[in-house]
Amino acid sequence: MPIPQEQIAVERLSAKERVLQTLSRWIVDGTLEPGERIYDEELSKYFHISRTPVREALQVLSEKRLVEVLPGRETRVAPIDPQELEQIYPMLAHLHGFAVKLAFPKITPQVLASLEEKNLLLAQMLKDHKQVDFKQMDRQFHQILVSLASNCYLEKYLDDLQLHADRAELQYFKWEGTQAQSIEGHRRIIAALRKGDCSEAVRAMEENWLITCRLLLERISQQDI
Repeated sequence: MPIPQEQIAVERLSAKERVLQTLSRWIVDGTLEPGERIYDEELSKYFHISRTPVREALQVLSEKRLVEVLPGRETRVAPIDPQELEQIYPMLAHLHGFAVKLAFPKITPQVLASLEEKNLLLAQMLKDHKQVDFKQMDRQFHQILVSLASNCYLEKYLDDLQLHADRAELQYFKWEGTQAQSIEGHRRIIAALRKGDCSEAVRAMEENWLITCRLLLERISQQDI
C-alpha cells in the first residue's frame, strides 16, 4: 500500500475523531440543544478541515441516535425520547450490575477507599451545586468498577449508552433530590462490597440506575404537562 495514501487515511480519521468527540460533548452538555440544526460547512470552518470528515462524524452520531440526518434537507440534534430512555436505562442497570460481578473478585480495601473518596467528592459537588462536575465524578465512580471488570466490549456498549443517559440527566435534573439519591445508592453499593456480598452489590447497582430512570421519566412528564 503506497505510503501517501496511508497518511491521508490517518489524517482523515484524526479529523473525524476530533469532530466526533467535540460534537458528542456539545450534545451531551447542552451546548447544542435538542432540535438545533447543524451545518457541516460551519463545522468545517470551525475545525479548519474539509467537510468530508465532518460528514463522517455526523454519520457516526446518526448511528448513535444523537443526531438526525435528513438527506437533502437538514441535520439536527436528535430530541430526547422518553421511550428510548425506557430501553436504555434497564440495559445500563444490567451491564453495570454485570460489571460488579466481574469486578467482585478484584475488590480490595484500596478499591473501596477509592469508591468512598469519589462519593465524598460527589457530596461536596452536590453541596456546591456543580451539576456538570457531579455528572463527571459520577461516571468516574462507576468507571472504577467497569475498569476492574476488564471487558473491552462491556466498556464500549456502556460508553454509547451513557452518552444518552448523561445528556438526558444534564437536561432535566436541575434539583438536588436526584443527585442525593445517587449518592445514597453508591453508599449501598460500597456497603455490600465491603460485606463481601456480591448479589447485594449487583442488586444495589441495578437499583441505582433504575431509580434514576424512574425519577428522570417523572421529571420529563412533569415538564411536558
